[in-house]
Amino acid sequence: MTPWKGRVKGSLMILGAATAWGLMGTLARYLFTAGEVGPLHLTAIRSTLAALLFVVGLLVWDQRQLRLPLKDIPQVALVGIAGIAMANFTYYYTISLTNVSTAILLQYMAPILVAVASVFLLGERLTWIILVALTLAVGGCFLMVKGYDPSFLQLNLPGLLSGLLSACAFAAYILFTKRAVMRIPSWTLLVYAYVFATLFWWMLTPPWLLLSQGYSLRLWGIFLLIGSAGTVLPFALFTFGLTYLPATQVSILSTMEPVVATGAGLLLLGEMLDWPQLVGGALVVTGVLLVQRRSAVPRQAPQVVPVGHRRQVTE
Repeated sequence: MTPWKGRVKGSLMILGAATAWGLMGTLARYLFTAGEVGPLHLTAIRSTLAALLFVVGLLVWDQRQLRLPLKDIPQVALVGIAGIAMANFTYYYTISLTNVSTAILLQYMAPILVAVASVFLLGERLTWIILVALTLAVGGCFLMVKGYDPSFLQLNLPGLLSGLLSACAFAAYILFTKRAVMRIPSWTLLVYAYVFATLFWWMLTPPWLLLSQGYSLRLWGIFLLIGSAGTVLPFALFTFGLTYLPATQVSILSTMEPVVATGAGLLLLGEMLDWPQLVGGALVVTGVLLVQRRSAVPRQAPQVVPVGHRRQVTE
């Protein structure tokens, strides 16, 4: 595969992940509004089901992907706990202290953190196209979640601190995963990262507590949908996408999630959009198209290094 085709493929993977997260986020918001499940319980169940699906899938498909050298355990645990678990925990905790719009606005400061950290930690270059795309994407997210309307945001010091931690955790997830996929096969990283994330959640909400809630079969079916289409699929796409793209581009592409979630809220929940939100959506899409344009430009072929049973593309 030529370099530019790999970048286009990676972009489509990240956009697919953002779309799945946005759609399932709308479904989760419906469950929260209906009072059928709380955010913490849903996240713990989602993580548990995802870990089970990953393990069972690899046991059937390719058991070799379950081999993890002892020296790689700390790095995988870092992705699972400091990345996946903490990003989810701080995001939902921010919702509990503020509201969904505030939580999204604060978490999607992550692309700025990723852009700065990538220069120093991953040796990436910030071109003017990336800086413009970053500005458009973050600004668009601000408009999409009505950051311009003080009555729509609920800022308080604990919520602000939790939201900023959420942005740091999401940025850490992207950066840690980008580093990890350079040496650990993606499927191996995914399965064990989710195992560690699930163990973290079990410390907060033990599995017997989740099973004792008396959730209906219908609700468990929705949980399975969120665990598969809303977790396994997008995290797999996101992780594999990181093998083709720089972390900064990935963080910008991921800003399509609130656009998809807002559009799904309009179509499925009847939520109306103000004109600034429409402008915000257009800005995010423009930023994503700029990144896609840069990804599609052929560049010098990257070094291809064999890792495990797959090929790993590095910058």
